[in-house]
Amino acid sequence: AALVLAFARPYPRSASTSTPSADRVVSIYIDDSYSMDGVNPQGRLLDQARKAAQDIVMAHGATDRFQILTGALLSRQQSLLNRDEALQAASEAVPSPYTRSLSKVMARQREALSASNAPSKRAYLLSDLQRSIVDLDAWRDDSLIRTAIIPFTPSGTANISVDSAWFASPVRRLGAMEELHVRLRNHGEDEVLLVPVRLMVDGIQRALANLTVPPGLAMDTMLRFRNDAAGLHSAEVVIADQPVTFDDRLYLAYRTIEKLRVLLISGGDEPGDRAIGAVFATDSAHVLTVMDHRALDLQRIPEQDLVITNALMDMPGGLSRALDELSRAGGSVAVMPPRTGEPAHYADLFASFGADAPRRLDTALARVDRIDLDQPFYRDVFTTMPRNVDLPFARERWSLRPAPGSDVLLRTQDGLPFLSRTPLGKGSAYLLASPLDERAGNFTRHALFATTLLRMAELSRPGIPAYVTIGHEAALPADGIDLRGEQPPKIQGPGGIELIPEVRRLGAGTSLVLHDEQLPAGHYWLVEDKDTVAAFAMNLARAESDPRYYSATDLRDALAQRGLRGSGAATTDAR
Repeated sequence: AALVLAFARPYPRSASTSTPSADRVVSIYIDDSYSMDGVNPQGRLLDQARKAAQDIVMAHGATDRFQILTGALLSRQQSLLNRDEALQAASEAVPSPYTRSLSKVMARQREALSASNAPSKRAYLLSDLQRSIVDLDAWRDDSLIRTAIIPFTPSGTANISVDSAWFASPVRRLGAMEELHVRLRNHGEDEVLLVPVRLMVDGIQRALANLTVPPGLAMDTMLRFRNDAAGLHSAEVVIADQPVTFDDRLYLAYRTIEKLRVLLISGGDEPGDRAIGAVFATDSAHVLTVMDHRALDLQRIPEQDLVITNALMDMPGGLSRALDELSRAGGSVAVMPPRTGEPAHYADLFASFGADAPRRLDTALARVDRIDLDQPFYRDVFTTMPRNVDLPFARERWSLRPAPGSDVLLRTQDGLPFLSRTPLGKGSAYLLASPLDERAGNFTRHALFATTLLRMAELSRPGIPAYVTIGHEAALPADGIDLRGEQPPKIQGPGGIELIPEVRRLGAGTSLVLHDEQLPAGHYWLVEDKDTVAAFAMNLARAESDPRYYSATDLRDALAQRGLRGSGAATTDAR
């Protein structure tokens, strides 16, 4: 009864201030984010908020009009409802993946209330007031709409969340030992000892670790497992933590490839070609195709993961365009210069990579003296580099001035680039300064040569991300997925969900847009013509995992510090 009276805010009426009940409109926002699953002595916060919303509705007249707003911010929620409809809408609020800033919520409330000609307008915010959503700097006074803020504060602030996860290498390969890094975050004030972290792959537990997480900090662990099957896989990182459980599970999806496709375009340097072939012949994870440049089929290039050109005397325009398109679509291109021939013939290709036109350097012996371990290309291969390590040398070189932002992976003693990597679109272009001919240097006889080529192939076509975050417009990357069927593709998800996404093709690639669907976290499968062609994992935003809240007193003080008037925002503690 006291709550009903407080929400109604009764006051003495006079002839000049009386407002007929039929002239009142009320907007009620029910925070239905996952943090409202928290509890206090009165029970679950969301249940209390739903009941409070219904009490507010019943405290008003039968002819008053109401807006019931939730985190979904649906267009239909901008319509004003009668009392029975408002009671029903309030009862239907359930936990959702949406985390909305309160300034955005209040803007939607003002929009709905301003559409009415009623002289009396009132807004209510029923929320746990997580600090992550209370964006006070964006709040503004509104003399026409009085806002009451009713906080529902949970009893405790302890929570462990699976914050994020990532693979150590960009490509999942059949038979490879995978390393999955997992980060847990302790949002509470007490240390949590030996939290069990499980990795499930296709419903089977594949790894287990125990992690102690200090208060207020994040800690990482590594889960190792072997990829023993090719194709699409669904995975989950799972912990057990009460009472907030939505962030105890992180979904992942990935494809394990059986082979990486490598194409060598030969310019007639047989020793160099043999050296390249020897690298990939000893690794069963690669399929190497060798084609003479005079009999090259350009249609084969888009099918490759890595294309290597070796000692081509000329670089035709059609080949240059095909290599540029491959790299920007996500593949990798490696250019090994010829020992003879004019560097000017490569000017167009280098220009497409953003590099200056090459020229021949008439130089004496130049030794590679530095491997850049700050770059991930070699960092994941060599943890340290001995001071007196024997590195390759070159007797003949081309000048390399790669595009700004490129990574110089190897550098000679005179400071010039020996091997560079330029990110292009979703792929990479590698430029080598020295020909592979043994008269030009000893790179092919050095152990670094095999490591470099295998790393180029490994980093090609990294594929789709392991997971995406839902709650906002979701754009799922679809690069490398052939969507040419007569019927539109479908996305199938948990609980029998079936969606028809918008296929959006832009210069940066192809994506599948879901347009802010209120979707559950889990695994989703892209199906075209009854064939499953891709797997995706969707997770809830982790902003809700942070349990820090504003109390009614703290919020009043913060509002006062910003000069927001009490008539524009009033707080009532619902505890």
